[in-house]
Amino acid sequence: MPDTRDSHEDPLFSGLFDPTITSIPQGVSQPVPDPIPNAANMGSWKEETRMPVATAEMGVVACNGKVHVIGGYARGQVNSDFHQVFDPATGEWELKAPIPYACNHLCNAVIGNRIYSFGGFIEQNRCPHSNCFVYDADADEWERIPNLLRPRGATMAVPLNGQIHLLGGRNVRSLDWHEVYDPETKKYEILNDMRGSTPTQPFAGQRCHFGAVVVDGKIHAIGGRKDSYDFNTGLHSVFDPETAAWTFRKEMPTARSGLSVAYVGGKILAFGGEARGLVFEANEAYDPKTDSWELVAPMPIPRHGLHGSTAAVIGDTVYVPGGAPITGGSVQGAYHDSFTFG
Repeated sequence: MPDTRDSHEDPLFSGLFDPTITSIPQGVSQPVPDPIPNAANMGSWKEETRMPVATAEMGVVACNGKVHVIGGYARGQVNSDFHQVFDPATGEWELKAPIPYACNHLCNAVIGNRIYSFGGFIEQNRCPHSNCFVYDADADEWERIPNLLRPRGATMAVPLNGQIHLLGGRNVRSLDWHEVYDPETKKYEILNDMRGSTPTQPFAGQRCHFGAVVVDGKIHAIGGRKDSYDFNTGLHSVFDPETAAWTFRKEMPTARSGLSVAYVGGKILAFGGEARGLVFEANEAYDPKTDSWELVAPMPIPRHGLHGSTAAVIGDTVYVPGGAPITGGSVQGAYHDSFTFG
């Protein structure tokens, strides 16, 4: 059923449209990105309609031409059940059926008109759970699917060839797990870990808070961290389902976690994220054809906590709602911007 909480009558929603919510707190320092060339096409950002509920560490996906923001930190709570949906055609937000299990750092994947949600945390970046659900965007209804075999949060869920790959994440420490969920059989299969059979780097597979996206039938896993953002990485590994093996590509220049990635215009964008004392505005683009990185237009408001699977891409536009302008989970934003190469 749709979320019937009314923003004008329910005190929970009082002040949600306060314009000061998008101000950047004083003292937020910015890093200097590693020296890589500027792209010939830097692209540009556009401010979109702000979110009704300021949110971070949530799931963000595109489904049926709309942007879905699910769960996360919101309204001073770390385990919200909000389900906010933005329609680019109208520029308006609405509340849809809330996810049945309130949590943060959940991961989502879309197949057709269905959004799958796996795990997450019920406390701030800890206490993982195994609950999983699927949302029917046509019926506006959630239903339970089999639980994860092993509880975790800050995982990446990536749809590929009709299945959903669940990568890495965290329970007490960062993980190198790789499982596949089949929506048809409703069963999980445990694959070899993310390091591959002959890892070339220590802890190459143990990652959480990273980004992942499919390009030409292969999964690119980029950035993230091992246990804490004191151990951020720019690691860039690629899974080939034909060989069931992981290999390594050119590392992302700016090591960071809590970032988001998207594939648009033939390039992988990696933007936002955090490190100790830093929130990143850096937006770096990877060209799979040349195995090289370059700088594109930086985020207008630096943010992290843009969790989910990938950023919400609709057509040639990347939509980036929510996130936090300072490290940690004390602040959530109603920010909403979009990026396009034009």
